[in-house]
Formats: sequence, structure tokens, C-alpha cells
Amino acid sequence: MRLACLVALASLVAAEWRCPALSARPAAECSCDLPHTLRCAGDHTALQIIGRHLREQRARKKNSAVSLLDLSLRGVSALTAGAGGELGGAALHGLVISSGDIRRVQANAFNSLAATVMALGLPNNQLPSVPTEALARLYKLDRLDLSNNKIHTLDSNSFKGIQNLTFLDISDNQITDISADAFKPLLKLTVLRLRGNLLKVPALASLKAAQYLKDLDLSSNALAGPLSQFTLPSLPHLEVLQLADNTFASIRRGALAGLPNLTHLNLHNNQIDVLEDFSFRHLVNLTSLDLSHNEIVAVSGASLAQLTNLVRLDLSHNFLRSLSAEPLKSLDRLTDLLLHDNDISMIDDGALSDHKDLTRFTIEDNPLNCDCLMAGFARWLREAKNLTQSDKAAAICATPPHLEGALLSRLSKNKLCDDFEHMDTKIEHPLDKEPESINYDYNNIVNDKIDDVKDDADDNPMVVPNAGDGNYVDDKIDGLDDDIYDEELDIPTDEDLPISKTKIVLQDAWYDSEEVHLSWAVDALPSRRFRCTGVTVTKSGVIPKHVACHRATPANVVLWGLKIDPVELYTFCIAFEEMDIRDVPMALVLGCSSPQTVRQRVTFAPEVVAMPTTPTLPIVVGDTALRVSEVRSNVTTEGLLTVLISVLGVPSPHPKFLSRSQRLSADTRYMSSLNNCYVVLAVLSAGSLVAQKDTPCQATLEISMEGFVRGPYEVCATLSKFKVEDMRPICVVPQLMGPLGSLEMKAGFRNLNTALVGVSLGLMVLVVGLVWFVRKMLKKPAQFEPHRCFRQEPVPEETPRASYVMLTATSKV
Repeated sequence: MRLACLVALASLVAAEWRCPALSARPAAECSCDLPHTLRCAGDHTALQIIGRHLREQRARKKNSAVSLLDLSLRGVSALTAGAGGELGGAALHGLVISSGDIRRVQANAFNSLAATVMALGLPNNQLPSVPTEALARLYKLDRLDLSNNKIHTLDSNSFKGIQNLTFLDISDNQITDISADAFKPLLKLTVLRLRGNLLKVPALASLKAAQYLKDLDLSSNALAGPLSQFTLPSLPHLEVLQLADNTFASIRRGALAGLPNLTHLNLHNNQIDVLEDFSFRHLVNLTSLDLSHNEIVAVSGASLAQLTNLVRLDLSHNFLRSLSAEPLKSLDRLTDLLLHDNDISMIDDGALSDHKDLTRFTIEDNPLNCDCLMAGFARWLREAKNLTQSDKAAAICATPPHLEGALLSRLSKNKLCDDFEHMDTKIEHPLDKEPESINYDYNNIVNDKIDDVKDDADDNPMVVPNAGDGNYVDDKIDGLDDDIYDEELDIPTDEDLPISKTKIVLQDAWYDSEEVHLSWAVDALPSRRFRCTGVTVTKSGVIPKHVACHRATPANVVLWGLKIDPVELYTFCIAFEEMDIRDVPMALVLGCSSPQTVRQRVTFAPEVVAMPTTPTLPIVVGDTALRVSEVRSNVTTEGLLTVLISVLGVPSPHPKFLSRSQRLSADTRYMSSLNNCYVVLAVLSAGSLVAQKDTPCQATLEISMEGFVRGPYEVCATLSKFKVEDMRPICVVPQLMGPLGSLEMKAGFRNLNTALVGVSLGLMVLVVGLVWFVRKMLKKPAQFEPHRCFRQEPVPEETPRASYVMLTATSKV
């Protein structure tokens, strides 16, 4: 609770303080996690017990005094004068009461605390309005938390009598209307939280009365339209403004003109697509600007011109296509520039030349075109001493094909310009109707640079070219690389790797609201390791798009930020690096899928594990009912989850006695009948879904998923048809498989496992009894020394084969 930070005002030393030993179950249970802070849970009698105990402790031992009391009460819908009076004499500085049901607070509920309470919280209740009369008597109140209630309006009398309030949190209510004089009594208010309400722009005019605000949170409201100079009234002391998760569409010239001292502005997750010139010309003190998760295509040179004090700029998750020097020209103090997840293919030479001191620069998930024009940016990456290696490694080439997946910072200018001198590029001249043909000659570029260096050497005797080689250019002077730099890097690139003959086939493809999932089958030995270097997605009539795959394994390639049209045909082309035992790339494996639609992911709801109240019908294929009959699962110490699933009722494609034409017809009917039938495999942890995989129906399936090291997990399998859950799933708890095949349950035997142990013990008793009876009947000795004619039973060798916890179940129709 945020109130705990300012209400621990006791004068005793924290190291000497002792938590009050208070526990009177079931009425009250208390604990301490901070000095002078007591957190209790109980029923309606807890206040009486706690209040009496605190008064006694205060009278006896000063080193157990409590400043903040945080109460979670059960079955309390109203706070009365009697309830508040139970805490009188406890000298509390802070009080938090939550029940989830409090709808009413009597006028004199806090009278006994008025002399000491400086912080009051009534969050997570059902209050329909501000309890004005009860608060008016708390003349020392400094902080008030009314978040997560049912408050609809704030009128002119809502906060009367609490003029010393500096912090007010009314987040996550249902406020739509605020009176013009609502905040007028709050003469000292500096922090106001209005996040998660239903406010529109006209309601913000009421903030004019809060002239001393420094921190204002208006995130997750219904604010829409352009962000202009009239959106907010003049607040000369405001420093932090949160406007995230609204629907602002653009930023007008001179926006937020009445906030001259603003330092932090958050516009995350709006619908902004246009930044007009001089959008922030009045925000000269701004140090942090968050424009992430919007729809910005371009940033003009003048739109950020006045932000001379800006330190952090976040433009990630937009649609920027290039980066030039103009928008960043005046941002002299910039240290953090976030550009990940855009459509940036080109970064101008010199775009970041004035920002060599950046400590954070993100460019991953952009389709960078690594040609000669990117040589300046590549050099900047190498020379940026303050950037982390992870930021430098995020600049990965998407095109041209022979450089796809290569680290841009490791490419010399010779490699970037390798094919450029043979390229005839058409550039549209702005004044001509016909395009002007320009031939780029890399040799001329080098010679021009050499001449420039020689001229500089005449003026500066410290810069002298190598006299022994007239073509030598110092890389540290003019930014050009030579073949020596290529040898120093000694980093294998994709064009150096041979193309493997290994075949890959796309087995499954599905999408949901956040990601596209591809599962590829690789025709190679199980010991081989592969990692994805890039995926190209092609849709009819659309330019192919390169998507990052983050070095995923073939069975689990996840693509982020790719929007799928369920009626379109998509072709996925993928490249995998085949790794040797030292995890070094040894070959490239390439493959493409046939054009196909991408199915939507079947939704798995964990709550369907419970037995439905009404019987459900199994999926019927022809005359046969399908159902999952068996699930077996384990987890290896390497984190690989393996699941074997048996589906009862899957018919063979055709009887053997049919003729060829009859078999072909039967095959067609068989495939049609299994259309849209999927086995849904879900992995749950503590009741929450952590992974899911959908596989077309087959009689026997073996499914593997990686990344399962910690547990316990629960593995559930069911059938789904037409994206509707038709059957109750079968669930098991996978075992942890050790390196030598030893089994250890991750969370102990549960439910079925205990039953299986009981059945096994019963069978063992029956077998022992039967053996004893047979021996007695045959009068054989119970023990004897083995004769040499009797060979010992062969001891089975231990093998690392997987062992499974098996569940065989039947379903009622």
C-alpha cells in the first residue's frame, strides 16, 4: 500500500521496534512487514480486539507502537461511529480499511482518530460517493486513497474541510463528471490520481482549481480527439502528466501550452498518427517523452525542435519507416532513444552523429536494409562506447538476402557496399517528370574521401595517411572500413554457411490476438540443434514482410506484431541455422510452406476442468465417437515437456478389402470428417494457463514443448471442433525425469496418483497371498539356495527411456 511510505512517523528507532504479538483466530490475524506497520485480517469483531490490544501495548511498551494499521475485514458493509471508536487512543497516524463491501461511512466514524490520523485509505470497497461528512473532521489529513470504488461524480462539497490534503487517489472508479469547484478546497493538493475512470476532455476543465498540482495521472479514461493547447487548463506547477491508454488521435501545434514546467509526459498506447510542427514548443523543460504504441509514420524535423532538455524519447511500437538527423538535431541531452518494433529500413548517415553518448538505443524488430547507405550507422554502433552489447546486437539486417540475419555492427563498409557499385538506382528528381538515373560508384566515393583526408592532413599535422599505401584510409578518421577490418572481425555470416539438404515442413500455423505460432518439422537426427534466423511472410498482392523469430526452435516459432487475415493465403519462408556440438552455426536450412490460410487458435478455458452440470456429447466422425482416452507426460531435467495422447475412435482411412476407387472415395470422406478436429493440449500452473498447443486429430500423438523447468504443472488434453470445447479434458501431473531415469514427483502424488498407488499395493498383497498358497499346496520350501542349474533372472539395464504417469479414463455419453 502506497500509504505506508509516508505514515511511519513514529519517533522510535526501526531496529528496536517489535511487532505486536496479536492473533485471536478466527476474529483477527495480524502480521508486520514494515516497522510500525500492522496488517490484520478478520471479521466484524476484529476492530474491537485490535483496538484494545493496541491501547494496551501503547501503555506498556513504547517500542511496539503502531503508526499504520491496514485492515481487511470480512462481512462489513458500513463503518459506524462505534466501529471507529474502537481504535480511539491507539494514536494511529495511518489507517487503511478494505472489505470489498463497504457502501456507507457514518459522519462521525473517524472522530476518535481526528487528532492523529494523517493518512486514510478506503480502497477496494463499494462507496458510491466521497464520504464527505466523515472526512471533514480529519483536519490533519494529508493523504486520501479512495481507489477502486463506485464513485460517479465529484461535486463542489466532496472534499470540504480537508484543506491540508496533498495526495488524492480516486483511480479505478466510474467518474464521468467533476464539478468546476470540486478541487477548490484542496489548496495544497500536489498529487492527483484519476486513472481508470470515464472522463472526457470537457471534464478536465475542473482541474483549473488545483493550481499547485505537480503530478497528475489521467491514464485509461475516455479522452479522445487531438491533444491541443486547450485539452488541459493552465497548471503552472505540473511536472508529471500521465495520458496513456486513451484515444488521442494527433498532437496539435503548441499542445499543452499551459504546462510550462512539465518534465515527464506519457502518451503511451493512444491512436496518435500525426505530430504537427512545433507540437511541443511550450514544453521546453520536458525531459521524458513516451509516444510508444501509437500509429506514428513519420516525425518531422520541427515537431521535436523545442525539446532541448529531453533525455528520454520512446517511439517504439509505431510505424516509423526511416530515421533522419533532423528530428534529433536539437535533442542535445538525449541519452535514451527507443525505436524497437517499427518499420525502419533506413537510418541516414549522420542521423546519430551528434548522439555518441547514448546509453540506451533499441532498434530490434525493424526491417533494416543493410546497404551502403547504412555504413555510417554501422560505424556509429561500433563507436558508441556507452551502449550495451545487447543494444548493439539488436541491429540485425533484414535485407539484402545475402546479409539477412547479420549483425550490422559487425559489417564493414566493404561488405555493405559489396553489390552497391553494380546497382543502377532510379531516384525521382523533385523537379523533373522523368526519373534521373544515378550510378553509385563505390571507388569514386573512396577516392573522394581519401582526398578529403589528405586535405585535413595538410591542415592538421596529427592526421597523416600512411605514406606507404596511397589508398590507405584510417578508419577512425573518416568512417571507411577496409579489408583489414573484415579480417579482424572474423565473424561468419550467412553467405559463408553452406546450404543444408535437410528438409523442413510446416506442420501447423495458428494465430491469436497477440502472436502467430508456426510449428516446423525438420528431417534430421534428434541430436541436431536448430535456431531460427528469420521468417518472410508473403500474402497475395502484398510486399513480402520480414519478421523476427528470435532464434526460436523449429517446433515453437513465435512471430509478434503480425496481423493475420483469416481468409487470405499466406506463404511462410524460414531459415534455420544448424548448430554443431559447440553451438556454432555449420549450415543453413531453408524452406517454404505452400500457400495456406492460418487458423485461429482454439481457446482453452481452465475452468472447464470441472465436471459440467449437463452431459456433453463427444465429437462424432462418421459413425464413431471421438474422445481422448489416454494422456501420458513427463518433464526432463533439460526442461522438455513430452506428452503422449491417445484418441479413441479415430478410424483407419479405409478398409483393406475395398477397391482402389472405393479407397480413394473413403479417403476423401475420412479427411472431410476430421476437418477442424483438433486435440487441444494445455499446460497449467496454479490454475493459470501457461502454454497451449493445438494439433490435428490422430489416433496417437507425441507432442513436445520446451521451457518447463519449474513446476508443478498440470497437463490437460481435450478435443475441440469448430473452436468449441466439446468434451471434458483429461489431466495429469507430469513427473520430473532425472538424468539416469530416476523419477521424482514435482508436487507429490495427487488425486489419481494416490489411487494408482493404492491399487498397486492391493494387487501386490493378492499376488503375495497367491504365491504363499501355491507353495503351501505344493509343499515347497519357502527359501532355498539357488542351484547352478537355475540361472538368475536377467536384470534389466537402466536406460534413459522416458517413464510416464498414465491415466486411462472413460467418458460418459
